[in-house]
This record gives sequence, structure tokens and C-alpha cells, in this order.
Amino acid sequence: MLQLVESLAQKALAGEMLTRAEARSLSAVNGDDVYDLFYWANKIRIRFKGRDVRFCAIVAAKVGGCSEDCKFCAQSSHYQTTVQGQAKLTDQQVLDSAIHAAEVGADSFGIVNSGRGPTRAELEGWLAPLLQKIAAAGKTRACATLGALTPETARFLHDNGVRRVNHNLETSRNFYPSIVSTHPYEERLNTLKIAKDAGLSLCSGGIFGMGETWEDRLDMVFTLRDIGVDVMPLNFLNAIAGTPLQDMPKLPPMECLKIISLCRFIYPSVELKVAGGREVCLRDMQSWIFFAGADSTMIGNYLTTYGRSPAADHQMVRDLGLHWRGYADGPVPPNADKPTLSRVSHTGRFNIPIYHEAEAPVSQETAATALR
Repeated sequence: MLQLVESLAQKALAGEMLTRAEARSLSAVNGDDVYDLFYWANKIRIRFKGRDVRFCAIVAAKVGGCSEDCKFCAQSSHYQTTVQGQAKLTDQQVLDSAIHAAEVGADSFGIVNSGRGPTRAELEGWLAPLLQKIAAAGKTRACATLGALTPETARFLHDNGVRRVNHNLETSRNFYPSIVSTHPYEERLNTLKIAKDAGLSLCSGGIFGMGETWEDRLDMVFTLRDIGVDVMPLNFLNAIAGTPLQDMPKLPPMECLKIISLCRFIYPSVELKVAGGREVCLRDMQSWIFFAGADSTMIGNYLTTYGRSPAADHQMVRDLGLHWRGYADGPVPPNADKPTLSRVSHTGRFNIPIYHEAEAPVSQETAATALR
């Protein structure tokens, strides 16, 4: 098995793409042999991505009230979770989040809206002016997660300064009907094609630990490689009370790391971003994500759950002898460790995470009861 891993690693290091059969053979690596898989995934990461680490940050600008029935999501109106109804952050709150995200080292900042897709009124009356303010601040690049896109919407985003669109496939085509029934897999694929045709960079990945097989995992990753996504976010299910997946067990850390390594073998040049579920699934093994092949991670909070303090992630990267880069590949300011995370209240009962200064990092106990 070790000879197989090394031979396929040498193929990837030479710039050749693994076949589906070869990737399937790597998915069978288990036990102590997974450490060899990590070792070679790390070699591939260094060969294609160097020693730089990328951070990104997101903000839930509009949360809740979603018409779709994604079984993992707290924001779906189909389920009784702690997120009920809909609320939005103010422009100033989003702008403050963007500025603070840059200060803690994020080189891109994602504006995320719940719902199937944006309306014209949202685009013209809210998003366009907001993007202008973010651009004027000159701190970070704006990305967007807005749901399904039309060609007109994609061109609008491109023309108004959005550099990248995130739209996850979530899982394989085969397993997808077990997770979502209100819109087809083809709609997600079509949105990625539309975004790419409009000149937008693509960020697309999925969630692992929803009951899918290794074959499903390979299906999704190969689909994303065929599309040519620029960034592949890897999320590990953090099961949310009130959703149909609430009783799904968390993936063990070693399985998460094996998934990361397989993705690096399959798609050597992609920006491989470890995102949601990192803290709760990897726990004390979070620093291993880079040895397993990742070169990017989300910093700060997620959409409706807490991450950990940016300072902790900075220390992790420094301890590994790696470097992180901020906006425009420039050095991160020396005071970047000072901001930690906080929360601001929406009108009503919502309490959505954004960045703020001068508050202690959120504890795991508090995070466990945060809005999902």
C-alpha cells in the first residue's frame, strides 16, 4: 500500500491528474498507512502552493427564512431550529466586518445571503452600494454567496467588483436527492457555469459526514476538478438541532484529514480550504490540516456558528513555520492578532457573529449553544 501511495504521489507531483480508479485505491488506505498519505499530500501541497496559507472570512448579511430544504441547514424555513424568521445586518455592520476581517489576515471577504437567489432589488438597492463601500475602504476583496445565479446576475456581480462566487455542490449527484429536494443538482452546476462564463472566480465544495459513501465523495471532487474551480471548501458536518441530520455523528479527526489528503491528490493545484466543522470535528488536530494537504482555512466565525479566535489560528500557522498572506499578497499588519471575535445583535432575537475588537474568544461551551 505504501508503494501505491508513493507512486500516485509522484504522478501528482509531476503534474499528472489521477484517474478515478487511482483515487479509489487511495480511499482504501487505512490504519497507520494514512500517515503516509498525509506525508505525500503535504509534499504535493508544497510543490503546488508553497508555504503560504490563505485566510478568508464571511458574514451572514441576511440570515434565515430560506425556502429551500437542505437537510443540514439551520436557515431553512422547513425546520424548527433556533433560527426562525429572517433578519439582515446593516450596511455599516457588514462594512465593519470586512475591515476587521482584513485586519485579522483574511485576503477575501464573503457576503452571504440566505435564500434561493438574489432579487434585482437586493442587487441594485443594497449590494451594489455596499460593494462600492468595501472597495473604497481598500482592505479586502469582496466575494459573494447568494444562491442560484442567472447570466444577468453574474454579470452584475462581476461589473460591481465581486471577484469570486461561492456556490457549493454539497455532495455527489447520486447522494444529492437525499439531502435537497427543492432544487436540482443541475441548478447548482449551471450556476457555476454561469459564474465562470461571466469571468468570476469559482469557489465550490461540499459537506462531508452527511451519510455519503467514499464513492460519493470522489464523485463530487472529480466533478469539481472537471469544472475547474479555483477554491474547494471542505466542510465537516456540525449537526444542528431541529434539522433532519441532527443525529448524525461527527466525523472523527483522522477521517477528516484523510478526506483533505485525497482532495489534494486528486486536484493538486486547487486552493483547498478547510471551513465549517473544523473546530468540532478536528478538535486538537486542527493544525494537521496543512500536513494533510490544505493550504487555506476560514478565519473567525461561520454563518450561524462560532469559530475560534483569529489569534489562535495565527499562532497555529506560525508554530508550523508557515506564512499567511493578506489582501493583494501583502504582509499582514503587525497588529493583526489584536482583534478577536464578538457578536452584534440583529433587531429581534438574532445574534449573528461578526468581527469586533476587544472581547475574549468565544468558549466551546458558548459556541455549542450559538445560533446554527
